[in-house]
Amino acid sequence: MVFAAVTLTVRARPITDFPEMVVSVGSPYTVLIAVVGLVLALWGRRTVLSIVAAIVVVVSLAIQVSWYYLGSTDGRALQADRHTEIRVFASNIFKGQADPEAFVRLATDNADVITVAELTPDSVRGFRQAGLEQVFPYSHLLPSVGGGGIGMWSRYPLTAVSVPRHRAVVMPAARLSVPGVAIKPVLASTHVMSPVAGDENTVADWGEGMAAAKAQLGNFAQAAGAGTVIVGGDYNSTPDMRQFRDLLTDGYRDAVEESGAGFAPTFPADASVPPLITIDHVLTRNAVAKSVKVVSVPGSDHLGLVATIQVPLD
Repeated sequence: MVFAAVTLTVRARPITDFPEMVVSVGSPYTVLIAVVGLVLALWGRRTVLSIVAAIVVVVSLAIQVSWYYLGSTDGRALQADRHTEIRVFASNIFKGQADPEAFVRLATDNADVITVAELTPDSVRGFRQAGLEQVFPYSHLLPSVGGGGIGMWSRYPLTAVSVPRHRAVVMPAARLSVPGVAIKPVLASTHVMSPVAGDENTVADWGEGMAAAKAQLGNFAQAAGAGTVIVGGDYNSTPDMRQFRDLLTDGYRDAVEESGAGFAPTFPADASVPPLITIDHVLTRNAVAKSVKVVSVPGSDHLGLVATIQVPLD
């Protein structure tokens, strides 16, 4: 019960250390812990404790259900003849280890644009040999050995946008030429530094990456103006982390929250237990997320996200 109450407190403020990070990761499961506490309190006829436990259960459940299941477009539903749909496939390919042929099949069947984190030179060659660029002929790629590479492919012509590099986040971007869309959408791929994956990574480094990502999202919003912005990737943060929710300003929305797609953890996807953590996201601005689903990416330690985004024509 104490842990359940602590998660609500930690959720409300920026994360500053590793214990708070762990608590935030466990937040979606708080309601289960709180229910156990409530049952024990009722069993022991502890009136005050039962009331506190019931409050924690209700608040925890309301937070998670409202984010993952209710969906909210803020009244921004788009008329059928005034928008087009862009399918976004966002995938962290685990230091280039995703199976090329399986990846190409997934992309071909599900996507119009692809954002890829942990893109390596070998994986670029593998994707090309598997025929990715026959379907997605346009790309903006920054491959690198290890986990720092990133890129995007598109069925639509794209023009790369200059983006400042930061040591704790990579965020290349391009303008898409989508038939019928008056203002070229901004498409970006992102990967925020993990606070734990590297030997020298720290929560402070991660916080710098999130702050830099927020600043760059602001730059994208300014550049796009009334146009659409789509940013897919591995944010290494969950909706229960204040720094992630702080990204949702300047009109940005999380595609899962907006569409009410449901609880869909993406990591780890290669363990003996199911994925537990929701760290991959698609953010949009001046668009409406119609649907989001997770897909298995053979060879990767992340599930991929496929989001269908309604983009206004004008």
